[in-house]
Amino acid sequence: MRIGELARRTGINPKTLRYWEEIGLLPRPPRNSSGYRDYGEEYVDLCRFIVRAKELGFSLKDIKEIISLKLSGREPCGCVKEKIVKKVKEIDRMIEELERRKRILLSLLEGEPKERAPVCPIIESDVKLEDEPSRLLVPDGEQIPDPGKAKEYKQGPLKTSHGVREEDPRS
Repeated sequence: MRIGELARRTGINPKTLRYWEEIGLLPRPPRNSSGYRDYGEEYVDLCRFIVRAKELGFSLKDIKEIISLKLSGREPCGCVKEKIVKKVKEIDRMIEELERRKRILLSLLEGEPKERAPVCPIIESDVKLEDEPSRLLVPDGEQIPDPGKAKEYKQGPLKTSHGVREEDPRS
């Protein structure tokens, strides 16, 4: 089958199929006498495997490694189990971070905002969660200046839809 048929049967864009072939994710198919790629039925299953693995969060590098093991005649299940364990640990870390962010956001909603702030008093409020040490919300101990001193920044002015507003605080 040609690339258009493979794309139709798998729901994958032909450009994506060519890219996967280029990076070695899909083995290069033989070409027919006219020079067109001639994909066998096994490519449909392989493409569906790639899509499923991507949905589960595996990187193209991981998927390539798994496919290479299979194509070399070895069973990839041991490798897949190791990758799943790593992926689950990664997801657990992401969940913890998202839960922490959620707690901070809820605290911002419930708390009393600062009376004055350079940009937004709600976001710039100091939120300290009871179950973790306080974190600086600015890089490397950089201090957020007093709103009255906003003109002291060295970088150019901030642009808004209404024109120039004030100096850029990122310098």
